[in-house]
Amino acid sequence: MSELNPELAGSLLEMCRGGAGDAAEALQRALDGAYALTVGEATTYATSGAADEMDGPGLALVFHVGDAGLAAVLPEASGLLPDWYKTPDATGKSKLATLAQELGMIVLPEALPVGDAKTSYVANLKAALAAAGMSDDATQVALQLTSGEKSGSLRLIWPLAAPAQLLAAPAAASAAPTAATPATPPAEAKPAPKPAAAPRPAAAAPKPAAASSQPPDFSGLPGYSRSLLKISVPISVELASKKETLQEVIALAPGSIIKFEKGCEELLRLLVGENAVAVGEAVKVGEKFGFRVTSMLLPPEHFVTAKRARSA
Repeated sequence: MSELNPELAGSLLEMCRGGAGDAAEALQRALDGAYALTVGEATTYATSGAADEMDGPGLALVFHVGDAGLAAVLPEASGLLPDWYKTPDATGKSKLATLAQELGMIVLPEALPVGDAKTSYVANLKAALAAAGMSDDATQVALQLTSGEKSGSLRLIWPLAAPAQLLAAPAAASAAPTAATPATPPAEAKPAPKPAAAPRPAAAAPKPAAASSQPPDFSGLPGYSRSLLKISVPISVELASKKETLQEVIALAPGSIIKFEKGCEELLRLLVGENAVAVGEAVKVGEKFGFRVTSMLLPPEHFVTAKRARSA
């Protein structure tokens, strides 16, 4: 937990103030609102007066740093969260996952070894922070957000001794509705006309799609397969390509301009090795180049002609 100490406040405040505009834009893309962001001072959680506003639902982001963690929490009472944030669809989950990645790169110091970053609805922020091992002398920085007449604080709080527990409560809460749901269908299944209601559970079909936006669980794979996942592979973004004659290449000099047929608004391709796996668009993440995936590409199909065996 040595990286997450009160001394981190100086470099974190510097990052927050330098990236305030980028952080506001990241929140705007994820939460569908226009936000202005100002950075407060670093204080202890006990003296910040945040305990009362944390006693309720809200959005929580957790950044793992070794065995410890740092949280960013925004109470629902601020009025700054969209209605869908409690039960996001696949697009909403993707937005929230991207928000965690972007904020991690914008407001957290580069020297901080940040691991996993996750985002989720939490039924009670105060209880979740306590479960995650936050003490009263934890450090917090308030990022004051305003959107029209609404205002609230996105608070960065550290250290958390058990960061995984911050988002553990929503999972239990979400399991409760699913347990209650079976009680309704049996009652409705008794009348004969209700078979039409059977297709309605098909509306639950989006759930598998939503789950796909979460990090996949590889725990069921054999050990040798999991070891392959640790191999580093080259990833690149292809802007455009074309063929030129060797004579044209030799003629290149400072100031030369090469024209490509690709339009400026066309999507870029993400390559793993020499294989395209996704398409998307370039984004600015702080002062760095980023790539937002808009859709995944299926591998090319290979057809082999099946020859009929000759009879003897």
